[in-house]
Amino acid sequence: MRLPISAFALPFLALMPFLASAATPLEIWSPGGTPLRAQREALDAADLPPVVRPAVRFQKTFLKILAGAKAGEWRGEMESFCGASADTPMAAGLREVARVWIARAQMDEMDAILRGYYRRNIRFPATLAELGELIPRSLQKDPWGEAWSYSPAAPQGFSKLAAQRYQLGPARVPKLATLAEAIRERRPKPRAWTITPREAAGKMALEFHAGQSIAVIQPGGVIEGCTLLFIGDKWALMAGQDQLFAVAF
Repeated sequence: MRLPISAFALPFLALMPFLASAATPLEIWSPGGTPLRAQREALDAADLPPVVRPAVRFQKTFLKILAGAKAGEWRGEMESFCGASADTPMAAGLREVARVWIARAQMDEMDAILRGYYRRNIRFPATLAELGELIPRSLQKDPWGEAWSYSPAAPQGFSKLAAQRYQLGPARVPKLATLAEAIRERRPKPRAWTITPREAAGKMALEFHAGQSIAVIQPGGVIEGCTLLFIGDKWALMAGQDQLFAVAF
């Protein structure tokens, strides 16, 4: 019998039971509700297959970000995921999620440059080209190697005050939330899926019923913007735009 589940509406254990017993993947990769310290300790105690170890390393770095660590304390770790050459579904999925966090760190650096320009000119530049050599080589492209999406703007309701605000983001996610916003406002989009294990080309796959659509995917496949990274025993690990989460089936 198939039962619909919500990928982000999973039950949480109380803190003491959570620490007293081995945590399940659903608890480790919960979208919220469990103290960060408890999640970190659960990651160390979890008995997970070796293929999932990179995801555990990613989650520890992610929890560090949520705890308010400075970008310099976690950026190197995220860059290691971005630079991974492996072409497995796990490596590719972690690379994309890590790029989102690196983009946010870079956006903070760009913000400092743009504000410096503003102090001198009482406006933001019409294009990033106006900044010239103020933009270091490391920031000239977004983490995907593409030109930044940038445009000056006016404050809401003050259309005549042009170039007093700006919009900046990576080309693939032009309206990406800033680092501070992403940490402060973690409201993952609820997803109601019915998930059934299947077999495709002799390998395990998952069938997702999402609204009126049905998709059968293997690790590396995408459903509603989320990538399937790993299929375990009655659970699967997935990557959203900027975090990992587990689902049961």
